[in-house]
Amino acid sequence: MPIKRPLRPLRYSCRSCGALYRPGPAPSASAGAGPPELPAPPEPVADDPLAAYLPGRMVRWVREEAGPEPVPEAPDRATLAGWYKDFDALTAAARTSPEARARFDRLSEIPLDQLPAKPPAFSKVCAALHATCYDTRLAVARLGGQDEPFVLERVTHLRRWLATAGRSTTWPEAPQAAEPAREAVEGLLTLPASFTTEQVRTLFTALFGVDKGPSLPGVRDRFGDERIQRALLTYLETGDRPLRRLVRDELDAR
Repeated sequence: MPIKRPLRPLRYSCRSCGALYRPGPAPSASAGAGPPELPAPPEPVADDPLAAYLPGRMVRWVREEAGPEPVPEAPDRATLAGWYKDFDALTAAARTSPEARARFDRLSEIPLDQLPAKPPAFSKVCAALHATCYDTRLAVARLGGQDEPFVLERVTHLRRWLATAGRSTTWPEAPQAAEPAREAVEGLLTLPASFTTEQVRTLFTALFGVDKGPSLPGVRDRFGDERIQRALLTYLETGDRPLRRLVRDELDAR
């Protein structure tokens, strides 16, 4: 009596690599549409000029929003601030809206649940950079908290914008303030325990040639009191402002 063997499942093999593929059973009419399709991997943006100022997910979003319309490659403050605000709104909406979530997942190289619920706003990041003489580490320390990696991402992009397309908005590019009185500068060679508003203005004009822009704690954290005192002496002796020159050189280096 012949022995009946069960039919072996159909198999295909690749002649190049030997990989095997076994097709599954065809879906029945009642099986439904099956699992949802995964979003396509985000397109790379490394060669996009906007990648200097925006993370990849925002670059893709800006390009998609613009469609065929031209997008400025060196955005001004209002344009860049608007992009950050609107993308942050999309990210927030993606936490509750399936439509926004689907769009976000298609654009982002980073899962939504790994991103901060409320990243620091554009204006707040720029203010931290201005205050700390554009020092990335100090700006992140002001803003960081538990979301430090993404704060660093945002600080790095916006510092690069301030060093290039946004340079005119930085305080080293402001019109030079009137020179301070010599005796007022001499009075700061021993830094006071607390500063009056006028003393802060004198300090900034002697060090940087501007009467506002950085913050007093930011300047002291950035340079230290001893270095500030040496810079004040240099200003009194030669009129040179070595700390101003350093800040500008660091921005030039991006």
